[in-house]
Amino acid sequence: VAGELLMTCMNKDCNVIFRGYVINASCELIPKIRISPFSIRQMYFAYPELKEREAGELREYLKKNFNSYAFLPKGRTAISVALDHYDLKKDDVVTILTTSGNFYISSCVTKEIEKKCKWSREVTDSTKVIFINHEFGYAYTEIEKIRKYNLPVIEDCAHTFFTKSPYIGEVGDFVIYSLPKAFPMQLGAILSSRKFDLGKVKVSWELGNYIERRLFSHIKRSEEIKQKRLVNYKLLAERLSFLGISPFFDYKLGTIPGVFLFRWLENIDYPSLKIYMQTNGIECSVFYGQNAFFIPIHDFIQENDIDYMCALLEFFYNQTINK
Repeated sequence: VAGELLMTCMNKDCNVIFRGYVINASCELIPKIRISPFSIRQMYFAYPELKEREAGELREYLKKNFNSYAFLPKGRTAISVALDHYDLKKDDVVTILTTSGNFYISSCVTKEIEKKCKWSREVTDSTKVIFINHEFGYAYTEIEKIRKYNLPVIEDCAHTFFTKSPYIGEVGDFVIYSLPKAFPMQLGAILSSRKFDLGKVKVSWELGNYIERRLFSHIKRSEEIKQKRLVNYKLLAERLSFLGISPFFDYKLGTIPGVFLFRWLENIDYPSLKIYMQTNGIECSVFYGQNAFFIPIHDFIQENDIDYMCALLEFFYNQTINK
């Protein structure tokens, strides 16, 4: 069945019109909806240099929300800088714990750890650091369990910039935020710490200026961003329910999802779904090991974009399941 779908939907000589949308358009005509809110339109937006008062406002915001902090190019760089604060040997272990308990971990995380030492999904006698991944905006909540180990903790909030939870930032020596997952930026991460002074961690003036100008502009939109993501979450959940799709995590007050992570039917071919959705311009992936999948949800996604993603999923369903 999956083979038939790929022949039908990915053959460059075979276009289909469904719900008014072109399925498998020519490569130069494919739309693009990313996980990040960044698009080419934002690349050309003018972010003015900060005045002294504005720079002061931004520093006050950062100090209030991130304690001691440092700007860095990417989240993976922040992981490396955080790990450098521990005298890790090659046989030491960083134990990774996640909200869902699923084995799936981004290679961006594991590759950085592997440069220093080993990693595991369980706490062992060799564990020297615990790495908590607050997955896709949903907080890891077993904080009391973590405290009992009396080990250093790094919290990964790559997709969790907007979520407010008593479980985030409670045990971590470091907390890591990936800015392009929250704002329309091409670079930028924040490494935050309540234990270590990060004042000596420096980046180039150009990168720091790039991050500051965009942060100042977008943090003023934080409430608007959060509300729009929740609206998109609810719209996707409602419009896709008739296909048997439902959110993977139960929603909790204060959570702002980083993606729309969903469960589908047991017989969905997720690898084929990933190829099909990406071929049609949707950045997405399989949540491996959990029969789940995720698609974008950010605040620049409009109702027409949601209509398009829903149409793509319905067409896939009709071709593979509802025959």
